[in-house]
Amino acid sequence: MGRRFVDMAVIQRRMAGKDARRKQETLARERQAAMDRLALAPPKEPDAVSTSAILPSPEVLSSVLLGGNLRDLSPKQQVSYYAAVCDSLGLNPLTKPFEFITLSGKLVLYATRNATDQLRKNYQISVTITAREVIEDTYVVTARATLPSGRADESIGAVPIAGLKGEARSNAMMKAETKSKRRVTLSLVGLSTLDESEVDSIPHAVKIDPPLLASQDARDPASGLGAPAAAADLNQQIPETWKPFASEKLTGVIVAVEVETLPGKKSGRTYTKSTAVLDSGESAATLDAGTAAQATAFKTAGDRVVITVRPHDKLGKEIVGIALDDAF
Repeated sequence: MGRRFVDMAVIQRRMAGKDARRKQETLARERQAAMDRLALAPPKEPDAVSTSAILPSPEVLSSVLLGGNLRDLSPKQQVSYYAAVCDSLGLNPLTKPFEFITLSGKLVLYATRNATDQLRKNYQISVTITAREVIEDTYVVTARATLPSGRADESIGAVPIAGLKGEARSNAMMKAETKSKRRVTLSLVGLSTLDESEVDSIPHAVKIDPPLLASQDARDPASGLGAPAAAADLNQQIPETWKPFASEKLTGVIVAVEVETLPGKKSGRTYTKSTAVLDSGESAATLDAGTAAQATAFKTAGDRVVITVRPHDKLGKEIVGIALDDAF
């Protein structure tokens, strides 16, 4: 009998195909098991916490969402709105990423350094300085910010330097660079609010210290409320009207991490979408490889986790962060 040659490449392709089918079957079984557990679980009782006590009137809500004026809100509602804005952007409210300022008769928020620093970290924004120049006694710095997806934006920071020398001139030049970086960060994430470095140059702008918010209604007769409100609670449930703008938290055990390759419409690049499926049947997705690896590690360990998610037009629910559930 003649020798029979074996094509190892063919065998490897067959084995790879079998492995892929086994993986798909395993994921299907895990998803079905999660759905079965959800079907057998007792129904959850409705949340007893009422939001009617902190919901403003439709007129006031329209003034806030459309005009950005927070003056007509009570201190408790102001802090609730503050927390909702922070949650929608994945910012920690305890680090004071925003401050209050009175501008043209309106009480509005402006972003501090903590906000832009956290936004760059959360969204993995890379910032580079593309130009530094002096134009008519004004020092102008151009900063370019880029997201991992390739989307980019540019903004300038400009400060007058006429007559400045030594340390004063150096500080002004550093301020221009800081302004450019912060302004381009806010622009890239779609946050049309003032930056801390811009507030000082606005005439008639008055900063409002956060401790004064608790007594603002009593101090300001124009608010029409008069009596001071109860102390605001940062853990207060977010009003239903503001929930589309806020993030939410999913709890459970990750039973599957499904991986899918998505084509880019314009750039031609491909993106890896990883979807974490909880034992409750809920799921959230991410395009970040590090977050996907973290979800896979929690799935392997079988730990109960808390996943912070926010609305996303393509992913549905985007994973902002994953942490162990301290309640268990």
